[in-house]
Amino acid sequence: MNSPYLLKNIDKLVERIVRAIKNNEKIVIYADVDFDGISSTVILYKILLRFTDNVQIKYVERSQGHGSKFIIDQIEDDTDLYIAVDSSSNDVEPLKMLVDKGIDCLVIDHHSVDVENPYCILVNPQQTGCEYPNKNASGGLLVYKVCQVIDDYMDTRYSLELSDLPGFALMADVMCMKEMENRYYAKVSLKGLRHEGLKLLFEAMNSDLKNLTSTDFLYGASPAVTAATRADNIKLAIDFLMCDKATPETKGYVKELIKLNENRKVVQAEALERHKDSIKDEDKVVIVYDSTIGKGLNGLVAQELSKKFNRPAIVLGDGDDENTYAGSFRGLEGFSMLDLLNQCNGVEHTGGHPGAGGLSLKKDNIQVLKDDLNYHLSSFVPDDTLYYDLEFSVDEIDERMINYLTEFYRYSGNNFKPGAFLIKDLFISDKKLMGKTNNTVKIDCGTLQLMKFKTDEEYYDKVPVFTEIEAVGSLNMNVWTQYRPKKKVIKTCQLFIEEYQEVI
Repeated sequence: MNSPYLLKNIDKLVERIVRAIKNNEKIVIYADVDFDGISSTVILYKILLRFTDNVQIKYVERSQGHGSKFIIDQIEDDTDLYIAVDSSSNDVEPLKMLVDKGIDCLVIDHHSVDVENPYCILVNPQQTGCEYPNKNASGGLLVYKVCQVIDDYMDTRYSLELSDLPGFALMADVMCMKEMENRYYAKVSLKGLRHEGLKLLFEAMNSDLKNLTSTDFLYGASPAVTAATRADNIKLAIDFLMCDKATPETKGYVKELIKLNENRKVVQAEALERHKDSIKDEDKVVIVYDSTIGKGLNGLVAQELSKKFNRPAIVLGDGDDENTYAGSFRGLEGFSMLDLLNQCNGVEHTGGHPGAGGLSLKKDNIQVLKDDLNYHLSSFVPDDTLYYDLEFSVDEIDERMINYLTEFYRYSGNNFKPGAFLIKDLFISDKKLMGKTNNTVKIDCGTLQLMKFKTDEEYYDKVPVFTEIEAVGSLNMNVWTQYRPKKKVIKTCQLFIEEYQEVI
């Protein structure tokens, strides 16, 4: 762990918060709409409630946008202190408007700092002169660091009660998992889970609480929570993360999150199906327009398109006026899509992270953007090669081997991907189409079950039976309890496959 006092301006920022607490000033926290933003807000709000009841959360829905400019009309004139978390480093004009009304502004953020902002006290490791060594911190981790310093100033230890949330914020925001501080907090989240609501959510999604991995979170709990914000229901996500106990109310939140997440999957799959045949081979970047997807899901559809076509992707919808497109982008590892878009003439605005963010442009400039991207990426060749780390014969795979690999890759994420393995000597004895929408294929290969997710009946029909194959994917143990005719624990070795090929 790094000392929070290495963060530039942290003493100034905490001193202002402490003064507001002692003077019973009105404090407003502005919540951004992704998991990192919501968890940042909840961490700070819960800590401040320990000292004052004159604090409240303000937010706008995802469809309205990101940043302080969308919330300033909700900030009452009697507010004394405005705190933006996980956003607003570059929001000069909106914060000036608040300062001009006599409202002090604090910003705790981790996004790039592009301009000097004299209207706030800024804690952000990206700013010039900040000596904090972890430049891959998330908003949630930085807010937690602030809360540790608040504890120091107030001679308390309340932040320890929330030590499991920063790691989830880091994983959800796809921060680098080679960063040792990030790995430490990921371990605290998965090994030391305290949050009762998240426990219920993990259990509802069939995760083993005693053996949680980052994959359980990134493909289970995280998208379920953000499904609420993508449906313009940020209040549900905040209320859920505020839960301290496993009450009937908490269980109701879990059911609603899972329902929204299932709907999100359907919308995402339908959008991918609509556009998968419209992509031109000569385009270096996939660009589609679809006003029916909605701002909340544009990024996820872009992610699916990027993965399917092995190139960056942009999904656009309608912008703030009839002459503008607005949407989301997803890039590839190895270069910054954000920097690339900032070099393109047709782009009006960009924001976010190097590999994932948003953009807007005039409708008349869509072809200009395509031409610019094709020019800048003229030497880029989409790579559909499937890479793996190690290869095994199926006879080598057992529970002990899988548990060993699971532990090694437990804290995976950006720059530290889950292991991919080539498994040989597989013989298909049976296959089955599963799921409410028939989008999962189970392939029986003796002691190892192969699972293919997010697929369709066409894929199922092509899977050969009584055939030798080899497959690439990730290994895991499926553990469940059978109650009839006799209670017993069933354990199955599984390979979540990316692809397979017949052995000739």
